[in-house]
Amino acid sequence: KVLWTSGYFIASCGGVTVDELKAYVQNQDRPD
Repeated sequence: KVLWTSGYFIASCGGVTVDELKAYVQNQDRPD
């Protein structure tokens, strides 16, 4: 799920840095 979501995020944004990708994934894992 994370890999697919990360790949979709990269494709949607046209590419991001490793740090930005890590921050994105961490934000998705946080409970509301």
